[in-house]
This record gives sequence, C-alpha cells and structure tokens, in this order.
Amino acid sequence: MTIQHTPPSTYILRELHDVAVPERVSWLPQTVGWKVLAIIGGLVLLYIGYRYLRFCWDNRYRAEALQAIAQLDPKDPAMASELFSIVKQVLIYHDSGYARLFGDAFLAVLNQLIPTQPLFDDELAIQWVQSTVNPNVPLSESARATLKARAALWVKSHQEKASSVEKRSVVSPWQWL
Repeated sequence: MTIQHTPPSTYILRELHDVAVPERVSWLPQTVGWKVLAIIGGLVLLYIGYRYLRFCWDNRYRAEALQAIAQLDPKDPAMASELFSIVKQVLIYHDSGYARLFGDAFLAVLNQLIPTQPLFDDELAIQWVQSTVNPNVPLSESARATLKARAALWVKSHQEKASSVEKRSVVSPWQWL
C-alpha cells in the first residue's frame, strides 16, 4: 500500500514566516577592554621599534668601520697604517680622550674594551703599532691579514665604557627590550 502525498495547500503556507537574516558579526572588538589592550600593544610595539632603531643608530659606526676594514687589501704595505687609523677613529668616537693614545697605551685600551680574550697583547700587535711610524718594521702579508681579521672582530665585539654611553644617551631602565 502506497500513500499518496499531496502538495501543501495555501492554508499551510499562510502561517510560514520568512527566515530572518541575522545581523552581521563585527570583527572589531566591542568592549573597551579590548581597545585598551590594543592601544597598550601598539605602544609596546612602538617602543620595541624605537629601541631597535636606536640600537641601529648607535651602532652605525661599527658598520661603517667594518665596511672600511673589508675594503683593505693585505697585499698593500700601507694597509697597516690605514687599519690603525680606522681603529683609532672608532676609539675616538667613544671618547675623544683616546685621540692621544699610541703604542702600549693604545693596545691596552683595545684589550680593555674587548669582553673576551685580549686580541692585541702579542708581539704582532706591537709590531703593528711600530710599523705605522717606523718604515724599518715591515709586516708580512699574512701578518696584515691576521691584523685585519683581529680588527674586524674587535670592531664587532668591543664594549663601550659606561661613561661614554652616558654622555651620548640616557640608559633606559628597560635594557632587556
């Protein structure tokens, strides 16, 4: 036995209502708390960006010095004097009192500002300083290449004295950012 279904008549359709379309859900937070949190997050991001730009600005001398050192050719006998001049300019950038240093005092300051092992405490460093003023103290090509590598490492990793940092800028209490 099969049942015959009849299509609904108009009296059934009269009682039906159209489906109401719900309101669009906003992607923006509606409460004040989320807006405050977004503002605080934006301020934190601005501060981190400022610190990064300040770090880059304060260390631009390193990039310039490394670029100048990279252009030096160890085959050139005058390279030792040019390297001395570049390292001396980096020192003077920190403190103008370093301008008068030469010889053992110059090498001592270089070693003092490096956080790891001293790079300029051997006979090669002494010969390097002497070769800048005495043409009778020549340096071999391998010695000049070694000095170039040491100077580049020193420029990358030297630390400033606290007094020279305070002269240029106030140290922020949030050093960890």
